[in-house]
Formats: sequence, C-alpha cells, structure tokens
Amino acid sequence: MDVFVFETYGKEFIKGQKMSPDAFIQVVLQLAFYKCKGRLVSTYESASLRRFQEGRVDNIRSATPEALAFVQTMADERAAFTDSEKFKRLRDATNAQTDYTIAAITGMGIDNHLLGLLKISKELNMEKPEIFCDETYLASNHFILSTSQVPTTLEMFCCYGPVVSNGYGVCYNPQSDHIIFCVSSFWENTETSSAVFVKALNEGLLEIKDLCNRSGAAATKPVDSSQPAGQPHKSGK
Repeated sequence: MDVFVFETYGKEFIKGQKMSPDAFIQVVLQLAFYKCKGRLVSTYESASLRRFQEGRVDNIRSATPEALAFVQTMADERAAFTDSEKFKRLRDATNAQTDYTIAAITGMGIDNHLLGLLKISKELNMEKPEIFCDETYLASNHFILSTSQVPTTLEMFCCYGPVVSNGYGVCYNPQSDHIIFCVSSFWENTETSSAVFVKALNEGLLEIKDLCNRSGAAATKPVDSSQPAGQPHKSGK
C-alpha cells in the first residue's frame, strides 16, 4: 500500500479548467496505468444509486475511447500533437467521463442491468446465456483498476485492496489545494507495483498541469495589433 499526497494542486485548479475534479482524476488514473503498461484495462469506479429506493451502487467505466485517445497523445513522444490538440482530447475525455457518470447514477449504466439478467436466468433455471460466457464480457468484469472517490474535508485517506490478483485498488480524497491517494496492490504479484503506479500518477498529474497552463497561456496571448491583418511579420534584420 502506498499513501501519496500530491501537493502541487487540488480540485480548485481543476475547476479552474472548467472540468469535473472526479472526471479529471479518473482520466489521470488512466494515463498512469497507460504509462505503466501501454494499454487501458477494465476500470471500476463506484456510482452511488442512493436516489433510488434500496439503491446501492453501479459502475462508472472509466476506460473510454476518449480517455484512450488522450493518453496516447500524452504518452507517445513520436506523435506530433500540438498542445491545443492534446488539451482538446483531455476535455473530450473528462466530458465523456462526466457523461458516463451521470448515466450510471441515474440508473442508465450497463453493469447492474446485465447482472439482473444473469440472476433472472439462474432463478429460471435457464442455461447461462452466451453473452455471460463470452471472453469480452469476462474481460470487461476483470477490474484491474478498482477506484473510488471518498471526498471529505478531513485530512484523511481510505483504502481497500485490489479486487483481482493482478490489479490495483485506488482510493482518493480531493482537497482544495492537494489530493490524497491510497494505492494498493498485492506484494506477491509481479505484474503490479504500487510504488511504480504512484510514480506514473505523479508524472501524469504534473504533465497535465503543464499542458493546462500552456493551453491557457496560448488562449490568452494578446494579438500584435501593430501588424496589419493577413500580413507576414518581418524578420527585423
């Protein structure tokens, strides 16, 4: 288990980028894993269903196509993406995460629906439907990243273990100017390392901050009003 306090910024900086802090952190977790393994994996984030009678939780699936597109632009040094393109993909990824979150907490997620169908088939003594034997379905429910936000004003962290042997448990508590993470993995598994994941997480948080700052500076850079529109700048020789 590795408790990591990221002190460079917190949720106020993220809000300043007009992004959801939770969505932002989820995208950063995808980047961290991509830095470690060069791929994305099935990810679980708890989605509260308290608005429904006897509601518990559903799953927010954070490994979206938009997240993959973003992390690829950040991790591939050979790709010639501009800061503007990278920032757009970051915003696309956080927007997609926010949209899926809203769908999950309003009862429109897929996981509980499929679980209900599986339970009904068992109660009716049916042969297990093919979808529940499909390797894609099985892989999608092998949650290598199990994550949860536990927001509190207290300076504290919560933790839990991975849900699969080759996975990570990641709990986080976003504060106004810092973020507290707790990353867990199994000592005996050679595929995982909490220390390596935390290193990649720290790198990703810093890289995205720099990207946001550069993109913000470019957006507010004043235009040279002394130069006629449509005319090239002279070299000044």
